[in-house]
Amino acid sequence: MQPTARPRGRDEVRAAVLDAAARHFAAHGANASLRDIAADAGVNLGLIHRHFGNKDDLLQAVLDSQRRAGADLVTAAPDAATAVREIFEETVYKDQHVRTLAWLLLDHEQGRSLRHEYPAIEALRAKVADDPDERARLMAAFTMVYGWTVFGAQLLEAFGHAPEDRADVESRLADLLDAIVSPSGVTPAHTAV
Repeated sequence: MQPTARPRGRDEVRAAVLDAAARHFAAHGANASLRDIAADAGVNLGLIHRHFGNKDDLLQAVLDSQRRAGADLVTAAPDAATAVREIFEETVYKDQHVRTLAWLLLDHEQGRSLRHEYPAIEALRAKVADDPDERARLMAAFTMVYGWTVFGAQLLEAFGHAPEDRADVESRLADLLDAIVSPSGVTPAHTAV
């Protein structure tokens, strides 16, 4: 999907390439084609090399950008339950980070080369006490977020839901995330999915 206007200037080129690369890495993992990414971004291949380097450098830039966005979301949230709900809701509509990680972790070579940095998780852990139960609740919530991102369509079908039921199911899952993460089962106010 080529943009109507070609990006101009360093910032526009970088943004267009990161956006296109995020889509391609989510769809194809490390097998994504730099030529396809360049075409999708509306730039020539040389600009990717100039602004990012090789494919591994571009992949790392995409992951770094996604990590920063997740950490910013968590930092802005008033509490851990709200942050987890917002991560879930954001991931429902923009699943590229989780899908890219899944591809990379399935490829043992690529998985070993991943930087093990988790700024969103670190920001979440700072919002809760250093309590093993609190950490377990956060891990359960992220298991649900990551699992739904990768297997949501299959789970809907397996449990007898039509594709058009997805928004309602996701709203119910977000409510369950609130209950998992919130201490004592107290859930914060939230908006509908």
